[in-house]
Amino acid sequence: MSFQLLSLSSLFSLCLTISILTHPSSSAVDSFVYGGCSQQKYAPGTPYETNVNSLLTSLVNSAAFATYNNFKISVPGSGPNDVVYGIFQCRGDVRNSDCRECVSRSVSQLGVLCVNTAARALQLEGCFVKYDNVSFLGVQDKSVVMKKCGPSIGYDSDTLTRRDGVLDELAAGGSILGWVGPESCRV
Repeated sequence: MSFQLLSLSSLFSLCLTISILTHPSSSAVDSFVYGGCSQQKYAPGTPYETNVNSLLTSLVNSAAFATYNNFKISVPGSGPNDVVYGIFQCRGDVRNSDCRECVSRSVSQLGVLCVNTAARALQLEGCFVKYDNVSFLGVQDKSVVMKKCGPSIGYDSDTLTRRDGVLDELAAGGSILGWVGPESCRV
């Protein structure tokens, strides 16, 4: 009997450990990777702002049930130039509750990062959120984004210097660095 209890206890501990290791902590999914804003602004109180707010609410609400979704929002009474397109996507290993939290944090940070801009994008470690006034689904994104890498703990400065040199050469050669995720910060 005590052997069965020991085995059951060991099995429970193993399952708990696997569960903890396979589900990232919220700090792991909320880390900032990059953000971007358009140059074009919209005026507060316009139908476009109403559509943006409706879109952002829809993104957060949808993230509670799915790890990806896209929307096209045009509330009644708004014109064809007021349409807003948006998307969110969470990493494959992120649970729906963490996905919703990540998308919610992204949406709240978008307002601080870019005030009244027609298009915004934010990549956190666990999710990506973007909206624009033109349809972008299925269209190659050629925009240059801001790169922010984490601390260089465990890396020697020589390796980081070589990596930065390669990135500088790519940028100087006319290549556009579109996606700059955390994996590009590692050597």
